[in-house]
Amino acid sequence: MDINYDIYENSIMELSSSIFSHFGIKVSSKTMDLKLKKRVCFILLDGLGWNIYERTGIKMESMKINTVFPSTTANVLASIFLNMYPGEHGIIGYQVYIKELGSIINTLGYTSSSAYIRDSMEKAIPIKKIFNFESAMERLINNGTDVVNIIPSNINHSSYSNLIYGNVQSQSYNTFYHGLRLLERELKSGHDFISFYAPYVDLVAHKLGPYDDYTIESARYILSMIKRISEKYTDYTFLITADHGHIEVSDIINLNEDKSLSDMLLLPPFGDARVLFFYNDVSSYINDNYHEMLIFKRSENYKNMLGRINNRINLPEIITAATSNNIYHYSLNEREYRMLGAHSSLLPEEMEIPLIYL
Repeated sequence: MDINYDIYENSIMELSSSIFSHFGIKVSSKTMDLKLKKRVCFILLDGLGWNIYERTGIKMESMKINTVFPSTTANVLASIFLNMYPGEHGIIGYQVYIKELGSIINTLGYTSSSAYIRDSMEKAIPIKKIFNFESAMERLINNGTDVVNIIPSNINHSSYSNLIYGNVQSQSYNTFYHGLRLLERELKSGHDFISFYAPYVDLVAHKLGPYDDYTIESARYILSMIKRISEKYTDYTFLITADHGHIEVSDIINLNEDKSLSDMLLLPPFGDARVLFFYNDVSSYINDNYHEMLIFKRSENYKNMLGRINNRINLPEIITAATSNNIYHYSLNEREYRMLGAHSSLLPEEMEIPLIYL
């Protein structure tokens, strides 16, 4: 079991701080020694772990860095664009429990995890009242930096996107090629900072697994297109990275079948495919019955795995992290749960991501 517990050294948190400090923003962590041009184009390719990137065979100036824990999109994007550690912002999983709403919610959709209706919780309590933080992107605007954000149309102006990106000018696209056309248009416009997010490697890796030929080919093609564009706009530094990698799934463990565990719980387990959050301390039972899970307790500050902790936010009593290639799933609905690639835990395939510098 090869797990690095010193995850915030040489991490995506330091990359976030390097970008925002470059534009004069006060940041929350130390920075990397990056030589950035006046203009920066930051590209996040969802799911492009180091294990996938190195298999593409594309030669670019790059280095291996760590993502944050849990290694899942909602947590990573919040950490980057709020420039806060996971334990400070609390958006630490695909699902979190919001005490004010009395509900386990899907964070990216800001909706009930049982019945997905995008942004339905806005009608109860707006997301910015729950997570009352200022986006670092918004601070860029306030200091006079010319910023534009390019994201898929299905997440543009969602509650979650509005929280992490703030009032930044946003351009949305419907296909990857449409996104590249928008990227080139905005590069020609000469913005100080451009952020571009693409979900495609992640979508394929979840369905086919990280090592399938089509997963690798999709990553290779996307990187080659971005490399070609970067060569035309040499007044920009291009920084390309990912939010997490993927492991190849061995088995899906259905925790709904564990009636002894269910009877002990105040709330169902929530979180992600390979990292589960428990609202009450069931660590003894987990330790006795699930030997492939690491346990991090709030009472022990989660062994610093969430970085700095904001004690005013609602965090689980314990966090469990899978050390095998299994998924541990507790279903809150009757939808079938099946995937060949997964992430959120601490294995190198999940935590190690590339930082490509063009």
